[in-house]
Amino acid sequence: MKYFTGFLKRHSLAIGVILMFLLTWPIDLANSGILPFQVPFAVYILIGYGIFIAAVVMTGLTLGKDGVITLLKRFFIWRVGWEWYLVALLLFPSAIFAGVLLNSAFTHTTIDFSTTFAHNIFGPSASLPLFMLPFLLFDFITNGEEIGWRGYVQPRLQAKYNALVSGLIVGVIWGLWHLPRFLAPGNSSPFEWFMIKNLAEAVLYAWLYNNTKGSLLLVTLFHAAGNTAGVFLPVANTVSGNNLGAEIIYIVLEILIAIVVVVIAGPARLSRTEPKQVQM
Repeated sequence: MKYFTGFLKRHSLAIGVILMFLLTWPIDLANSGILPFQVPFAVYILIGYGIFIAAVVMTGLTLGKDGVITLLKRFFIWRVGWEWYLVALLLFPSAIFAGVLLNSAFTHTTIDFSTTFAHNIFGPSASLPLFMLPFLLFDFITNGEEIGWRGYVQPRLQAKYNALVSGLIVGVIWGLWHLPRFLAPGNSSPFEWFMIKNLAEAVLYAWLYNNTKGSLLLVTLFHAAGNTAGVFLPVANTVSGNNLGAEIIYIVLEILIAIVVVVIAGPARLSRTEPKQVQM
């Protein structure tokens, strides 16, 4: 048993990531039509909790009960500067909306909110502003990813590398985790652009994570706000590939924002005031 625990500790990062994929990819592959069976929609909505389970199980096996408690307590780190709440709630929606506006200006086309993915969810005649806050809260509650990407993977990488490199590695892992959705029949969205987007966003997540003392509350809110904006704004983040110009523009904007963050905050910690969050 001691040897087994030691083995898990030495390889906790790799084993944890593999377990995250094993607990979630079959669901995603089935939902994408690649595997010859379907899973209930409720299971697919909660796919991120496979990552949650993997992170908690591996933390328990390698760090014990105290390690699990410390990890879960990160969801209750809320006493951070108000400016970080603005970052979490507004950065991604602002970049996406700017992409929509610039695409409209460049192409001389009117912004058409009837094409948002939200109408596919709530119906073509739904008053979308009424659904934005409930959707944000629902996404926040059902998103189990961040305990894995930022709570488990990021601090273990930061124990070996600087915050920038760690964030980029997380971006690659995080992007590959989404691969089954791009393998689905009929999906014409370019995976290359998605990976570039993920790399830029992973840097911004690492910046927010380190500057809020490792708050999983803030990064989960960050994730939910970005998802909500992608659903309620008319920009291509679905399998249709429509309005790709707006998507490319906002990805470029996110890259520029990430570059500014790295220059100002520095690649070592992505923070001028807080230490890296690390986990051995």
